[in-house]
Amino acid sequence: MNHQDNTIIVDGLPVQIESRSIDTVDVLAAAGLPSGTVIRIDGGHAAHFAPIGKVTLEETPTFRTFRGTKLYHLRVNGVSWDWGGPAIIEEEIRSILGVGEDHEVRSQPGQAPMRPGSVLDLTGPWPPQVEVERAAPVTHMVPININGRPVVLDRPEVTFEDLVGKAFPGTSLESAGSRSLTVTYRRGPPERPEGSLIAREAIRLTGGEVFSVTATDKS
Repeated sequence: MNHQDNTIIVDGLPVQIESRSIDTVDVLAAAGLPSGTVIRIDGGHAAHFAPIGKVTLEETPTFRTFRGTKLYHLRVNGVSWDWGGPAIIEEEIRSILGVGEDHEVRSQPGQAPMRPGSVLDLTGPWPPQVEVERAAPVTHMVPININGRPVVLDRPEVTFEDLVGKAFPGTSLESAGSRSLTVTYRRGPPERPEGSLIAREAIRLTGGEVFSVTATDKS
């Protein structure tokens, strides 16, 4: 949508208006409300759209409307937000910021991340100090055994080449020369609990999986 078609977004729906010069009455009318509170939520934050006369909007603005007139407040990453209801959904904070599930929302610094769909109470004596940041990448730490030696790998799967390198550091298929390399395993995943790997093949790791990597001279 472009700003020349006189479109605004109200409560998630596009609405055509007669003029780009609008006020809270126009937004509430678009939402079918005779009165209430209007919060503008584009631009990465939520701000009260106060009834202070007509305002000319140059882009496509996005609004949330509320039936009540009481304002609530929170701070998100140090920025003050206004809200028209006593609670805000975790998903709505993400939507306003324009971030996805690769970010975590915390209701207070140091708290555990909020669960998807959870609600943040805004009725306390102090505005919540919300923190939203990119989630740390999930690290897979899987204990296995290679040639009788315990090894912990930080990945969900392993390749033939990875195992050769762990069993014989400094060895590659290119430098193996006249040696024949064999990789077998047991205690693997349920769909494939034992077997062998060939060059460039990978297998999903299971904790406690046992690998045997052998090198024999080619005849």
